[in-house]
Amino acid sequence: MAVHQSNVNFRKLIQDLADMYSYPVPEVIVTELVANSLDAKADRIGISYDPKQRLLVVEDNGSGMTKPQFDDYHDFAAELKSRGSSIGFAGLGAKISFNVAMRVCTETRSSGFTGGSNWFLKSKKELVWEDLSGMRNLRGTGTRVEVWFNEEKENPYADIDEIRSILLRQYLPLFDTKFLEFYAAIGCYSEGLIFSINGVNLGHFSMEKAFELESHSRFFLEAKKKRFGYGCFGIAQDEYPLGEETAGIGICVYGKVVKHDFFNQFPGEISPRIIGMIEIPPFIKFMNTSKSDFIRRKATASEFRKYYEPARQEFKRWLSDIGVKPIETVNTEDAIKLEQEIKKLVSEIPELYQLFGSAAKKSAKVTDPAGDMTGAMAEGMEPTFPNGEGKRNGDGALPDTGDEPGQAFEEQQGGAERASPISRKRKAGVRIGFANDPERNELAWLDGNLVLINMGHPSYIKVKTNRHARKLHNVFSIAICLERELKEQGLLETEGPFVDKMMTAWGNLK
Repeated sequence: MAVHQSNVNFRKLIQDLADMYSYPVPEVIVTELVANSLDAKADRIGISYDPKQRLLVVEDNGSGMTKPQFDDYHDFAAELKSRGSSIGFAGLGAKISFNVAMRVCTETRSSGFTGGSNWFLKSKKELVWEDLSGMRNLRGTGTRVEVWFNEEKENPYADIDEIRSILLRQYLPLFDTKFLEFYAAIGCYSEGLIFSINGVNLGHFSMEKAFELESHSRFFLEAKKKRFGYGCFGIAQDEYPLGEETAGIGICVYGKVVKHDFFNQFPGEISPRIIGMIEIPPFIKFMNTSKSDFIRRKATASEFRKYYEPARQEFKRWLSDIGVKPIETVNTEDAIKLEQEIKKLVSEIPELYQLFGSAAKKSAKVTDPAGDMTGAMAEGMEPTFPNGEGKRNGDGALPDTGDEPGQAFEEQQGGAERASPISRKRKAGVRIGFANDPERNELAWLDGNLVLINMGHPSYIKVKTNRHARKLHNVFSIAICLERELKEQGLLETEGPFVDKMMTAWGNLK
């Protein structure tokens, strides 16, 4: 049996790969393995998860891997993708999994090759894979990947509902009947594409019914009288129907939700309830490695705008049709860099952490007669946001210990009540945008978790041509805006030196 050595510096490589993403490694693993199945033109993608064994399996009936593809799958030096051709990468999901896994078993069968491997950590410094023969899990062509998670680490998924949430967040169009018709028409995927979790088919639906959308609209995107994209907009009953980190319209490529965008519009209070997807296949050539944004260079800017602008105009037209007059925002390179710097300060400044929190998971206990923990109700509560429906399907926010009057379940030995844990996420971090509103006196203002810097303010106009002065002005404007919000929420004493603290912390950033 042949044994192959993976790259000596694999630990740095797998960490660098994971750092490309804005979401957790377990979500990356599911997302990337599904992407590989989609590239293989599978119309059946089965996912199973056993929390006791800590085993995730993704199996498809696609075309399988050729011998060269199978070798690249294990090779960290292999080129990840040929840009503009697919959404998958050469074994990226399996490679990244070694941040939290101890073994990956793979079986693949194509028209001209059958192979299998056991890829594992032989020691802290050795990652090896051995050829396996005689594997018989696949009935036809396809690929099956088993990820065995490290038993010493936290369970990667709370339950199968969390995996379902990941699929909807990352691949929502592939569950919508009309989007699947569009993909079939352009020769991308089969209308019969089905996902299953632990043997249960997830099925298809319409976004309008699934999210009980109001003022919904379906449309095709056109350029020079040729259709190149398809989309759907609507207003959901609840805020952030896919989670707080997914506000806005999802821009998709081959069914993968790449990023969420308001297309330089800020619709105000209705923003958290807006949900929609726009599929733009030509954006495949602009997609970055992590499939979470687009690469825009000067040489290709005009081509990107050719497809982006019709989508933006369609969104503006829809907002106008439903009677919403948005603020025109400008998402420039300045906004992206500022957002990255301010996010670094959240963990260092307690007041900012109170305002924006983090995206980390936290466990809440839900009363359940069949639960595996005992305890009692305690005073104090705050709303939680369950990651999955859990035991309280449709009941809204779940109680968790907090500062306000009320009760929440606390685990206690010998308690009279039983409960089960359920995960939730804290608020998403701060976002930065620009708006041009000369009639407002504020340097910047906060709407939800979006800080809008006023480009129409006289002080901004005065410094806008000087890059360094403009950046200092913008950070100061953000500090003033956040201080005002902290005081309004009672999170900061009236005379607290917040602006001084924030400007000092920002000045010390490396």
